[in-house]
Order: sequence, then structure tokens, then C-alpha cells
Amino acid sequence: MRPASSQGWAFSTRWVLSHLFVLAMVVTMVNLGFWQIQRLEERQGRNSEISAIAEAEPREIETLLALPTLPPDHTPALVVGRYLDEHSFLVANRTYDAEPGNWLVTPMELRDGKVVVISRGWVPRLWAAGVHDQDLSAPDGEVVVVGRAFKSVGGGSIGSDDIAILTELNRLDLDRVRELTGLAAADLWVQLDRQQPETQQPRGASLPIPVPPESLDDGPHLSYAFQWFFFSAGAVVVYGLILRRRHREPLR
Repeated sequence: MRPASSQGWAFSTRWVLSHLFVLAMVVTMVNLGFWQIQRLEERQGRNSEISAIAEAEPREIETLLALPTLPPDHTPALVVGRYLDEHSFLVANRTYDAEPGNWLVTPMELRDGKVVVISRGWVPRLWAAGVHDQDLSAPDGEVVVVGRAFKSVGGGSIGSDDIAILTELNRLDLDRVRELTGLAAADLWVQLDRQQPETQQPRGASLPIPVPPESLDDGPHLSYAFQWFFFSAGAVVVYGLILRRRHREPLR
């Protein structure tokens, strides 16, 4: 029998469509690999910016609020005031070491009368449901908080979970905080790192647990890029073997 190659099988409609499909898949996978490289570069740039911001000395929250534009997220902030514990609430579905829980949030009244929302730290879901009876009331009197300032997170909503001992929000949307508390909260909220008087103790001794800074690793983007490039190369090799085998087959 004559080899199939003599009949121009590779240029038949069926095989041309096959070639185009494989080519499209390879181009797509290569582009996905470069997209992951781009995301890695963007993440590294963002991490560098956050690191530079976080290394600055804490500035008084009044100074940050008086700036022409709000400072970038993660800006170190110093807040001095009195907690309004009766307006405490929870931000739902937050984890700590993979354990589900909530953030315990309490507004703070500054000396000039402004109100700044303070995320005091993470609490387990059982405490939020009232199973644990540990008293997590905010300290009385004037408190000094050092933490990281953030802008409002849009798209928040007030929850209706009847199990929780405090009202829940799904995110720290300051418009929803104002609606919930009736307070004229400022346009920045603060994630607490430490405070005086000190109430945070090692885990297991006391709650809430301060939320650690965001991890600044490179994430999975480089490994994803290698995977897409490997898949694209594998597709070329496998398809080449398929064409070679078809070329050697006799005509049917």
C-alpha cells in the first residue's frame, strides 16, 4: 500500500481543522502563561509598595483624615480615643490559621469628637455565637491604638444571623457601618496591631487576636505559568507524535 502522506491527508478538511484547533489551544496556553507572569510582576510591585508603606512611622489618624486624598491602605496609624463598646459589631467569615470566625469591631471616639472604626481582632465562631462566655468588652477610658489604616470596602451588607450575639456585616463598608451604628464614622478604619492598655494575650489566653499583616509572598503565579508553558509544550509534542503515526499509516 502507498503511504498516507502521498495523498495529502494532512491538508484534508478534517486535519486542517485539527491543526487549527491544536494551534489555538497552544496559543491560548502560552498566553495564559504570560498572563500569569504579568500577574506575578503586578503582585511583586504591589508587595513592594505595601512594604514601603508599612515601614513608615505611624501617623495620627487626625493627620491622615485631613490629607487632600485618603492615604493608601496599610498606612500605619495612631489612634487615641475612647471605645464606644455599645456599638460593637462583627465582620463575618474571617479566618485565623484556617479556623473560621469573625472580626470584632468597635468604633472609637477621638478627642475631637470624630469616630473611627477599629477592628480589634479575630474571634472564633463559637464566641460569636455565644458559646464561649469570655468577656471581650473594650477597655474603659482612653486607649491608644497602633494599627493599619484602610479605606472603606464597598458592597457591604448588614447580616440577619440570629445566632450571632452581635450584628454582623459581611465586610467593612463604612456606609453600612454608619447605617448600623448611627455614628458619623470617618472615612478610614483601622486594623489594630497593638494598644495601650494592653488586652491582647497569646492565643488561648485571651481574645480577640490581632489580625496579622497581609502575606507578601509571590503567590502561585510562577508555578501556574510553568504549568501553562509545560501544557503547551506537551500539546505540541503529543500532536507531533500523532501526526507522525498518521503519516506512517497505510491508506485505508
